[in-house]
Amino acid sequence: MSAVQRHAVVAGAGIGGLTAAVALHRHGWRVTVCERAAGPTAVGAGIVLAPNALRAFDTIGFDITRAAGRAVPAAMGLR
Repeated sequence: MSAVQRHAVVAGAGIGGLTAAVALHRHGWRVTVCERAAGPTAVGAGIVLAPNALRAFDTIGFDITRAAGRAVPAAMGLR
């Protein structure tokens, strides 16, 4: 008798949705990610991850240093 593979549908391809999808996939789930946007858009914004988010990435084995870009902003402001 073969095991039935579990399937998850993740709504949203943001950081939370993609992290959930990676974690489930690494635990043997078949995952479908649904995203409303046709593709990424350049908005000129950065992403800041809090320490707990970085710990969550570490917990699921995601190497954030490999995914981080090397872009240096020309200017930065805080309002």
